[in-house]
Amino acid sequence: MNSVNPILVPFFYRSAIANLPERKREIYQYIESKEAELEKIAANEKQFMELMVEKSPFKEAADHFSLTMSTIKEIMDEAQAEIDLMIMARINRMRWINYSKTERKFQKRKNKKWTFVFVS
Repeated sequence: MNSVNPILVPFFYRSAIANLPERKREIYQYIESKEAELEKIAANEKQFMELMVEKSPFKEAADHFSLTMSTIKEIMDEAQAEIDLMIMARINRMRWINYSKTERKFQKRKNKKWTFVFVS
């Protein structure tokens, strides 16, 4: 596996979510947004966990999408597995190419390092 620049991880994550099937993406994003709302209002980790039980994003999603809680959990597990696979596949296809020693005609500073990442 390639080493990953932490700046690329959120990009890969957003890209993977965007590539989920529509219904799965809607449910995943709905639950993620509800969790983010609870995180904003919680003063600490303990309160966040209490809010997650009191105002369960999974329960709200089940009501909103007219599905059972077990179906919502199954969809979220599948979505997370797909996201993880997509991210790992992109990381494995990523190539870093160091152009620092390549002679460039218009280079003003000789000590400048050039590195490019290619992701498919």
